[in-house]
Amino acid sequence: MRNRIFLKAMGAFVLVIAAATLTLDISIRHTWENTLRRDSERLLVQNAQGFALRVQNDHQHSLQQMATEEAQITETRVTIIARDGVVLADSEADPKTMENHAGRPEIAAALSGKVGSSTRLSHTVGVEFLYLAVPSGDKIVRLAYPLASIQQHIADIRSTLVRATILALLLALVLAVAIAEVISRRLRRIVRFAEQVAAGDLSARIAETSGDEIAQVAMALDRTARRLEENFAAVRESRSELEALLNSMTDGVIAVSPDMKVRWANHAIAGIVHQQVRIGAPVIEVLRHPDFLATLGAALKSKHRESAIAASLSGHRSFLVNAEPLPDGGVVSVLHDISAVERVEKTRRDFIANVSHELRTPLTSIRGYAETLIESDGLLNDSAREFLQVIRRNAERMGRLTEDLLVLARVESGEEKLDLRPHLARQLLAESAASMQENARAADVELTVESIPDWSVMADGYAVHQVFGNLISNALRYAQSGRKIIIGAHEQTGGIEFFVRDFGPGIASEHLPRIFERFYRVDKARSRESGGTGLGLAIVKHIVLNHGGAVRVESSVGHGTTFFFLLPKA
Repeated sequence: MRNRIFLKAMGAFVLVIAAATLTLDISIRHTWENTLRRDSERLLVQNAQGFALRVQNDHQHSLQQMATEEAQITETRVTIIARDGVVLADSEADPKTMENHAGRPEIAAALSGKVGSSTRLSHTVGVEFLYLAVPSGDKIVRLAYPLASIQQHIADIRSTLVRATILALLLALVLAVAIAEVISRRLRRIVRFAEQVAAGDLSARIAETSGDEIAQVAMALDRTARRLEENFAAVRESRSELEALLNSMTDGVIAVSPDMKVRWANHAIAGIVHQQVRIGAPVIEVLRHPDFLATLGAALKSKHRESAIAASLSGHRSFLVNAEPLPDGGVVSVLHDISAVERVEKTRRDFIANVSHELRTPLTSIRGYAETLIESDGLLNDSAREFLQVIRRNAERMGRLTEDLLVLARVESGEEKLDLRPHLARQLLAESAASMQENARAADVELTVESIPDWSVMADGYAVHQVFGNLISNALRYAQSGRKIIIGAHEQTGGIEFFVRDFGPGIASEHLPRIFERFYRVDKARSRESGGTGLGLAIVKHIVLNHGGAVRVESSVGHGTTFFFLLPKA
């Protein structure tokens, strides 16, 4: 880690120093060159003007002597030129061998009375000079300063800059090592702290006294660890409370993973399976009941709550199994013992069946004797006949009630096994309509069948005729004002949905949730007058449920009622 930090710090320092060096080299060198050139020109001008006055006023020394002395004093090359361009004297060359200088730009400027300057390579000595010429009476004085001197100054500056850069790099190297060591040490502490937290040691802490970004990161991590410790403590406490609560339940609770392995189970599960539950074991080793396993599998697949009754799951005990999907893909299942409820329900069904069966014979006798007395001539007066009519009607109603109770008991208990075979929906509708057509004509109601495609359903034909018989009888009994009943079917997801629609007074919405309960009547007085038992829709519901279907109703007051029941496709 330290090496990486060192390389990054060193790289940053090198970039900064290189950028600063380049900036200084480009900007300062250019400025220095310009300044040095201007200073040299200014000095040359002063020297040239002073020398011009001497040449103009000194009549004791020769021109060549004065040029040589001036060159030694100013460290320049001195040339004295006539106005026609002829070189009169030169400090470094023989004037006789030099060409005419009238065409030189600095000479031309001086001949016009100005100070002339020019930079070029000297053809005489082969060195680049800065030339400066001024008029001196009838002559021109020219001083030439070698640019090599200026370039030497610039080279000296560059050399100094390079040395300073090397020194800065050495200092940067030392600083990078020191900074890398400090930062690395602090980061190693943070890494060790993070590893402790990742390993589960939430009590680990890290202290930072400085206020830089690394310290802020460390303090943020420290606060995070504190919150995590508090949250985990709360979670552990909540989990302990939840485990205590679940273990106190008499219902069995078991949680399984997506791969059907036991995650957790309460104490009641061990009592149900009569063995210790091993966490992580396949759930099939704990409970092999097919209905239980199928419910868990269905909840895993559908991601919705699934319920089923598992008979004989533990000996002769039956359990209601509710499987609820978990957010992570697993399932938690609650097993509620319904053995006692089933025993009570069976006792109730047996009692109803036995009482209904025993009532059939006396009710048949009562109805028979009443009819015999009614049909006898001369034995009874009109009042007695009226009483006997009431006895006969009530005996017939009680007979229908006992028959319906027997049918409902058989349907609820499952004793009446269904003969499931493929049946054409069209055929079932046609046969049901034909069997009820006479009753419809007697009630002056039109019974029609909607045209439907040739779908097939898995059903018990006799049981489906019972369903249609009860629904159409209800429609004839309670919805005669509509004078029309329509039966039909349409395709739905999962099966074929049949319907019986009437156009009578309809049912208020508050009655719809309870319409399929046994003995529930919307209009009790009218039901008794029409001879209804209050069990027809309960029988319909249980027959359809035994087929694996569903039943529902839609109605609104004044717009009729439609009963639907769904049967699976063949």
